Amino acid sequence: MVVCAGNTASAQQFDTIKNGLSLSPVMGWSSWNTFKKNPTEQVIREIADAMVASGLKDAGYQYVNVDDFWSPGRDSNGKIIVDSVKFPSGMKALADYIHSKGLKAGIYTNIGEKANYETLASGGFYESDMQQFADWGYDFVKVDVNFAPVRTAEAYSKEFEAVAKAILKTGRPMVFSICNQGGREYWTWAPKLGNSWRVGPDIDHTPKQKSQWEGVMYELGLSAAHPDIAGPGHWNDADMMLVGVGDDGGRLTVMNDEESKSHFSLWCMIASPLMLGNDLRSMHKGTLDILKNTELIAINQDVLGYQGRIAYEVSSGLEVWQKKIKQDGISKTAICMLNRTDKTEKITLDLDKIGIKGRHKLRDLWLHKDLGKVNRIYKRLVPSHGVAMLFIE
Repeated sequence: MVVCAGNTASAQQFDTIKNGLSLSPVMGWSSWNTFKKNPTEQVIREIADAMVASGLKDAGYQYVNVDDFWSPGRDSNGKIIVDSVKFPSGMKALADYIHSKGLKAGIYTNIGEKANYETLASGGFYESDMQQFADWGYDFVKVDVNFAPVRTAEAYSKEFEAVAKAILKTGRPMVFSICNQGGREYWTWAPKLGNSWRVGPDIDHTPKQKSQWEGVMYELGLSAAHPDIAGPGHWNDADMMLVGVGDDGGRLTVMNDEESKSHFSLWCMIASPLMLGNDLRSMHKGTLDILKNTELIAINQDVLGYQGRIAYEVSSGLEVWQKKIKQDGISKTAICMLNRTDKTEKITLDLDKIGIKGRHKLRDLWLHKDLGKVNRIYKRLVPSHGVAMLFIE
């Protein structure tokens, strides 16, 4: 069951630290979901090459991000140490290579002052670390909470504010991704500080998770709780996607094609950052077709910045989601008919229930074809864990 939206402050109510970036959700790739503790310079360069060669860059994906384990920490003088085995040319050379492909580069650190494993924590060094990232030429900074002791929402707010100000002080445009793991009432402080913030734990380490699909549904429920705090420049982040990602050593059941299409569709509907996590060098055509669905990407990137939400539940596990969009100056609606159940079910779209009157054109965004006009009621068989993605004109 999806978590219903509660009474949260509108994003417009926050006195936001504005950087003018991420006016639509960020699109790109991050090393963590596939490479975990073993990102390397060679892999990142090959991923940048693949993003261009596969057409993903042309579809809108921009950022190539190095996640954790690029640094074992800092030396006795406080200088960041780069893992010279993994990144022999250094982090500036890597950013330069990514830029040479017409892409943007992202990097990772943590709040807190002492790492409990060999990686970088920036507490006490926020200004110098952010300036170092700027000097190296990075365009995106993800800041995690692995080494911060349990803190109050107020303490989190204060520390992430210090990071936000340090980023602004560099003068370099860098997207600020807050990886708060969904903690400490983020809806009360994160929207005024970051371009995005995580609504939950890692998508492949959610509570009692046995399959990738369970992680997708878990993050979806958390994202649905506070839709009004999202908008241009600040987004609920449901985490990096699992489309095309392997089974993590057999720990998780991998999504099938229908589940992968649903995952991508829902991330577009809820205006989450579209951060890929798969190995772009070895994608099969089905995965690439999902990730390059430009009709769905347009919904994610819509200028209104409206986070889609559940309109109504047909019955248990059968839901209709709605997202307001604007194309060519005209207000339109995207619809996702979601089947959470374990068998194919018929889902009914009732236009009255979503406040749309009259006769309207429908378009199927996975079949890429017009379905004709509908007057109030449209019924569709939707496979288990599948979706029907529709555009109402």
